[in-house]
Amino acid sequence: MREVAKIGWSLPDQWHGWVHGSTQDIAPSALPLADKAARARLDATVRKFERLIDDELPGTSCAGVWVPPGSAGVPIASAVLRVFASAPVQGSRVEAVLERARTEIPLPAGVRLVDVVALPGSLTAGEAVLQIVDTARRFRRRICREWSWFILPPGTHDLVLVHVESSAVAHFDELADMSTDIANSVTVTLEPA
Repeated sequence: MREVAKIGWSLPDQWHGWVHGSTQDIAPSALPLADKAARARLDATVRKFERLIDDELPGTSCAGVWVPPGSAGVPIASAVLRVFASAPVQGSRVEAVLERARTEIPLPAGVRLVDVVALPGSLTAGEAVLQIVDTARRFRRRICREWSWFILPPGTHDLVLVHVESSAVAHFDELADMSTDIANSVTVTLEPA
């Protein structure tokens, strides 16, 4: 089995993406924000997101934020594209990933699990498992939803992950569709044999 050499994605309109560690890839002209304050809010959010990626999401290649019109430069969803090694399994890889997606949900301190669903699927880059997790901070009602697409490209044990996250409940249906579009846009290049 070969390792993943390169991954890429395409983000929908109003999403702004960059290669992790290269936030200068987001040109100011790419963000048609009406005022400097909105741009400053977005820049601060992107810097904070980059620090979080460094601390908590090793293996991240690309990141993005969704800044729809009317959000005043405040992203209402984030996304990351990662690759990580997976140990070979006996039997079906999809079933193994599906079982883990249903039962292994790491939660930070102070966060409670509200709901989890995991479903098998198929994407352009290979078979996949979609995990949808709803969490809330303890003693709070605000829900955070995460759509995690675990993509199993053929010819490798590596997994590719598209992770989209938001607390904007009014946009959950739209974001579910966007997460599928993003996951379907993923390209995977394996190392030469």
